[in-house]
This record gives sequence, structure tokens and C-alpha cells, in this order.
Amino acid sequence: MNKKKVILLGAAGRIGEGFKEEYLENKEYQNAYELILGVHNKRFKDKDFKVRSFSLSDYKSVKKALSDIDIVINMAANPDPNAKFEDLVKPNLIGAYNVFEAARTSKCSRVIFASSVHAIEGYSKSYKVGGDDTPKPEDLYGATKAFGEALCHRFSSEFSLSCLAIRIGAYTSNDKMKSVCFKRKYYRHVISQRDMGSLLHKCIIAPKNVKYGVLSGISNNKRGDMDLKLAKKLVGYVPKDNIDVLCKKFKGIKS
Repeated sequence: MNKKKVILLGAAGRIGEGFKEEYLENKEYQNAYELILGVHNKRFKDKDFKVRSFSLSDYKSVKKALSDIDIVINMAANPDPNAKFEDLVKPNLIGAYNVFEAARTSKCSRVIFASSVHAIEGYSKSYKVGGDDTPKPEDLYGATKAFGEALCHRFSSEFSLSCLAIRIGAYTSNDKMKSVCFKRKYYRHVISQRDMGSLLHKCIIAPKNVKYGVLSGISNNKRGDMDLKLAKKLVGYVPKDNIDVLCKKFKGIKS
């Protein structure tokens, strides 16, 4: 039986690098699907993975990259929360549309879209934001992620393309966790590399009848400000890390 082919667009970014590590360390991931890297740099090479180059703003280029692909993870975007509108249009608006449309016409079964906590920063910190809560961005970057979530629903409802959007919190790779523990005053929407990898994996292997959802991308934090119930219900995501506990260990504080 042929394994599903999963392409990770934006594989050279921080989350992409972390997921590559998680994939290579986890036989369950490797046995379930083949991971292919999608990057902008045509000279990019990786000894462990097949690589396809693409340009987000070029539909034909994206369509070519998605040839024979089953599932698309779209991490490709301008990630700067302070970016000007003109710097967000091509990667975050046109690019997002190109990925959804190319996935639809290429007969991909699912798109996993990287939304962001920036899409919901308008909510009170005392409120646990759920997947059914509408976006309330406070910067243009967050607004582009809200647009991506809207595309997610549109392509799912009109074309039956399975789409799961993840409102990714403060992603922290293994090598940066100790630094984050000392620099941050709170950890409520931090997500560890291990948990991010697990959430992506769960989205990839979720049943075909899971057609749409906006999921919270955080670890199992003491004062988490995003509700994890939907992520658990739809895809079975149960985060293993509690960042408050991890940081206490780094700081030498007894629980």
C-alpha cells in the first residue's frame, strides 16, 4: 500500500525545521506518510527529504508543487506581525488563495492551514478562545490569517476540500525553550516543538470525514488562553507538555 504524500510548504521556516526533526525521530509519522519539503529557494537541498520549489504568488508554480500530493501543510507566509500591508499581499493573501485553489484542482484531500494567535488577540486574556469564536485581529498580519481561516471554510463548504486551520500560539523549538522560559512573563499560548509536531501529525491522519475545523495550537499550559476541546474532539490532539512545569524545571523551582 502506497503511503500518503504530504507536502510541507514553508519547510525552511522555524516550525518546518522543527517538524522535520519530529518526523525523523518518530517511526509512527514515517510509517503513516511520506513528508516532502516545499521551499522557495531553488537551491535548497536536504539529505533526508525530497524537495520541491515553488513561488507562493505564482499559481502555476504552486500547482506544479502539489502534483500527486494528498495533503498540504501551508506554513508559507510572511510571519512578521509588524509587516506593512504591501509586504503581506502576495505571500499571505494571494499566496493563501493559490494554495487552496491549487489543492482543490490537484485533487488533494486536505489542507492544513497555519493560522495564528494573532488572529484572535482582540479577545480578553481571561477568555478561552474556541474554534467557533470569530477572529479578532489587532494587526494586519493577524487579519491576513483571519482571511486564510475564511478561505478554509469557503473551500471546505463549497468544494468539500477538507481543511483544518491551526491558530498557532508562540511556537518554541527545543533549542529555544530555556531562553523563552526566562524571557517570557507568561506561557499561556506557548506550544512546544513536540506538541506542534503531534498536532500536525494528528491533522494529517485525521479521518476523511473531518472536513473543517479551527483548532487551538498551544501546549497543555496551566493558564492556556485557547480552548483545546475541539482539537481533541476532531483530531485527537492531547498535548504532552505543560510549559509552566517545563519552565519551573529550567528555573530550578520546585512544584
